[in-house]
Amino acid sequence: MVAVVRTLDPNLLDQMYQARTQKAVVEFIWIGGQFLGLPLDKGIYICSPQSGTNFLWWGSNIVWSLKKYENGERGLILWDIIVALQVLKKSAPTFLETLMHKWVPSLLSYDQCDSIIISHRSRNYMISKASLRKLHLLNIVCRKVMLSDHLQYSPGGEEGNNAATDLWTNLLVSSETELLERLLAFTFAAVLGRISYLRKGVSNDNRWFPVGIAQMDSWVSMNSGEVHNELKSLKSRIKDLGSRIDSVCEYSVEETCPYCSAPVPFESPEAALCGSGVPDTVPAERHRLSRCAASMRLCSVLQPAWHCACCGGMVEKLVPEAFFTMTASPLDADNDSESLCLSSPAVPLCPFCGIVLQRSAPAFLLSVSPL
Repeated sequence: MVAVVRTLDPNLLDQMYQARTQKAVVEFIWIGGQFLGLPLDKGIYICSPQSGTNFLWWGSNIVWSLKKYENGERGLILWDIIVALQVLKKSAPTFLETLMHKWVPSLLSYDQCDSIIISHRSRNYMISKASLRKLHLLNIVCRKVMLSDHLQYSPGGEEGNNAATDLWTNLLVSSETELLERLLAFTFAAVLGRISYLRKGVSNDNRWFPVGIAQMDSWVSMNSGEVHNELKSLKSRIKDLGSRIDSVCEYSVEETCPYCSAPVPFESPEAALCGSGVPDTVPAERHRLSRCAASMRLCSVLQPAWHCACCGGMVEKLVPEAFFTMTASPLDADNDSESLCLSSPAVPLCPFCGIVLQRSAPAFLLSVSPL
């Protein structure tokens, strides 16, 4: 690790680092091709016999470093490793591909083979058993390394045309879908937990207030044939609350465009278009609006939202720290909604990447372009 002293001006720091928000003055550069005394994995394909030992050091050091970040209590700052992987992708693509094919099965605790070329069912099973931090690591590597030279993936968007791109895109889709379902299950469980506290006469004032439940309900209904059974069970229990739901969460189905007051139907958890299918209510100019990645609600145009520098998602309603520190998935049937620590503070972390979010504000408030 080489420390390079920078100036006190935070604008001169790399924006991908947490140090920008912390106004740090030291930037760390990770040197991964040095001999650190770690056991070398000689099963990694070496591109050049002359530089074979160096490649073995790189591979062993990178895997060792990524393994350290599997600890959920450790801050997720691995852009130095990402930059090293990006350079290897250009200079030694075969070596990088082999290294990643060995790392992913190890990450997902899949010991039956040393390749990620497995069936769709096996892949989904592996991902459903992985910890939240492991899925965050997988998402970052997929986006910033393996798919960095392709169109940025967005759920429902276009996928790559070659087999290698499809492989990593499918991994990313499966991982993000799993994280989204866990986030919804956590939110639904939080609603049920607040109801439980209310029945016991315990104050809910200092506990996290869930929002966007109606939009999450719509998403589960739209994907009912593919989501986990536990998520559908939690949705049914939410429906059974009836009128009591307004006392423990925000449940508002109708949303309107902040520019023209036209209705905004729920069609996607990432973006929205104002107007509906009724010709009388469709405005002359339909506006494209962003949705909060954590709550699925429309983002406010008056208040700055949070922005993820990795996946590009916008977050307006922050998620409690308890979501990121859970040892078990909220989709597990044995999970008890009453045991959720809803008094933990909300943290500016991306629910899909785990990195620190940045404040984002439009350059000009009314810059939304009509379609």
